[in-house]
Amino acid sequence: MLVKTPHGPSREIAISGLVHDPSLAPGVQEQTVYGYITRETLGLLGEKPVLDELRIRVADHPFDRASIDATARGLANRLQKSDHIVRQIQVPQPGRHPHQGQMEGVLFLFVSFSVMALGLSAILVATLISAMVVRQIREIGVMKAIGAATGQIAALYVTMVGMLGAIATAAAIPLALLAARLFSDAIANLLNFTIMSYQVPFWVFGAQIASGILVPLLMATFPIISGSRVTVHQAINDYGLKSETFGQHRLDSVLTRLQGVSRVYLLALRNMFRRRGRLILTLGLLASGGGMFMTAMNIRAAWEGYIGRIYADRHYDVQIKLNEPAHEDRLRSALQTVKGVTKVELWGYSETTLAQPGQVDIVRTYPDGGHGSFVLLGTPPGTTMVTFRLLAGRWLQPADSDAVVLNQMAFALIPGVKIGDTISLSLRGRAMKWRVAGIVEEIGFPAAAYVSEKAYAQAAGMAGQAQMIRITSSAAGQAERVEVIRSIEQALATTGVSVREGLPLAILRTAMVEHVSVLVNTLIATAVLLGLIGVLGLASTMSMNVIERTRELGVMRAIGATPGTIMRIIVTEGVFIGGLSWVFAVMISVPLSLLVGRVVGMLSFKVPLGLTISPFAMPLCLVVVLLISGASAAWPASRASRLTVRKVLAYG
Repeated sequence: MLVKTPHGPSREIAISGLVHDPSLAPGVQEQTVYGYITRETLGLLGEKPVLDELRIRVADHPFDRASIDATARGLANRLQKSDHIVRQIQVPQPGRHPHQGQMEGVLFLFVSFSVMALGLSAILVATLISAMVVRQIREIGVMKAIGAATGQIAALYVTMVGMLGAIATAAAIPLALLAARLFSDAIANLLNFTIMSYQVPFWVFGAQIASGILVPLLMATFPIISGSRVTVHQAINDYGLKSETFGQHRLDSVLTRLQGVSRVYLLALRNMFRRRGRLILTLGLLASGGGMFMTAMNIRAAWEGYIGRIYADRHYDVQIKLNEPAHEDRLRSALQTVKGVTKVELWGYSETTLAQPGQVDIVRTYPDGGHGSFVLLGTPPGTTMVTFRLLAGRWLQPADSDAVVLNQMAFALIPGVKIGDTISLSLRGRAMKWRVAGIVEEIGFPAAAYVSEKAYAQAAGMAGQAQMIRITSSAAGQAERVEVIRSIEQALATTGVSVREGLPLAILRTAMVEHVSVLVNTLIATAVLLGLIGVLGLASTMSMNVIERTRELGVMRAIGATPGTIMRIIVTEGVFIGGLSWVFAVMISVPLSLLVGRVVGMLSFKVPLGLTISPFAMPLCLVVVLLISGASAAWPASRASRLTVRKVLAYG
């Protein structure tokens, strides 16, 4: 592997092994390679073979940031008294992974959608039990005729539901443990940490048992009581829907007066609204799944638009960070010789933190050097390389001497700050006061404070110097841009300037995509599960509808309706239900997309994702819903169409 350090030549070194460091963010997400070498290898690479960083663990209160800060400052003071120079103290958020925001976003989605799935499953239980009671209403009448009491019949169904719930729970718990372990391993791999224990708290098993047994019993109570209270006369003389169930509502009269509509469609529409309570439950199931699917698609579209702003807000191709500040004239002279460079802007760049006078600076940067970092940037006057969206206040002006513009990540680090307030930032060990002039939204960058080039040079004492270069090039592809970076490094090296980092904008985009892929995949997987619940609910509803209309279907067959006509009526009814559920799903998806986008955006990058309607979400969801609805109704429709006239009229 070819390695180059700030003060040494490029050298090839052998890879001797692989290690796992859980304190670092995943390399694939950060597009960064981490390596560990010995002091001897450091000398071979052209650097002084000395150690310049001290890492400590505190014995008391290891997760209390204030306690850690106090201990670290005390150690720094002792080192300074011993004539050691302490430049900076790094104290990351204790006990918090650099990608904790991602994990919290995933867990929020899982908990929210698990509650939703439990609610939909409970509705499905009520629907299935209702279907069973409808199917067995004659048997209930016979049992009552020979002496069975209402309580005994209800007890039979309650026992059955309880046993089925217990069996399902017994099967679900090991499957849930397996799924949780697989999911945990996948997330751990994505976020670069090791699961130390797979032990599940006992209360989780209690919650599973309660949701698997008590919830079905609770939801089955109403249909069981309703069915077990039926009289012998009502049960024996039950022929399905009563005549008075249609025609008593204003909507019924509207459907009756429809003209120019196919008789098949008209019958399907009328049948759909005959059991409004059942229709509402079915629509709720289907609309929830469809709404979640469209929400997932919308969040993906919003995130892609968010990622796209990396290019829209930044008008450069490559960003170069230098190890040390260099004179601008030397940099421009070196870059003029590089083929493919079309425009150059020189920026000031320094790490910063909120200043605490009289004390060593403490920054919240993680060991990877990126997460938790806070930088101060000297902005060239009239820059054309960036055009950030203004959230509050104004952008910098060339004459500004003490104005600072914060991005949203820096704004989140300073609670309560507002436009016009004065903040104190540490710059190379000196506390500098700045007046907050504006807040901007910056995609894909850590906490940053922007000041004018003039103000930066005065504060840092580096007039005419720069430490960051932003470049536009004529390179067409990623490979060509990498070649441009190599040429820039070589050109700068000839003038004694060493490059710390060369970052093509495309790599930043790839890193951002990797950060959110797990969230989007979670949304889509959850939407599929909710959709399956909706399909089961629709199939149950259509089966109940066919059972209740058995006599009606027989009359239709007797007066000339063909099996194909019967099947078309039932399938059309299912498709109409699916189409209506799609309308409600669209209505659900808009506020849900706003809510999820806000939560995911704030947890991950301190900025809400705006509402973006995916152009594929609605049509794709409509096609899927109509196909699934038709397929769900096809089986009961096929069964109904095969019944003979004699058998149907003999029903009851």
